[in-house]
Amino acid sequence: MIEYWNELSTGQKTKLILKILVGILALLFAVQNWQSVSFSLVFFRFNIPGTALILICIGIGFGLASIFDYKKFKVKNKEITELKSKLLSPVDEKKEQ
Repeated sequence: MIEYWNELSTGQKTKLILKILVGILALLFAVQNWQSVSFSLVFFRFNIPGTALILICIGIGFGLASIFDYKKFKVKNKEITELKSKLLSPVDEKKEQ
């Protein structure tokens, strides 16, 4: 572990420490907000711990963002492939001559 720490740059050490602190704060938040919360969804009524509800909402948001990002990157990758083929095609024609 000490070897790993010594190999990190100052910026990487700072990021690691911040990630650990944010993780500890998130854990404290989760423990303190574990009370049951009642909420309604269309015709259904649920009682669920507040932290679990927050995590479910974050998960849904992450999933939706991933779907939209996937579509955006799929279009970008298609455009990159087309541009690469345009760049390479004149080179291929010169080689044939």
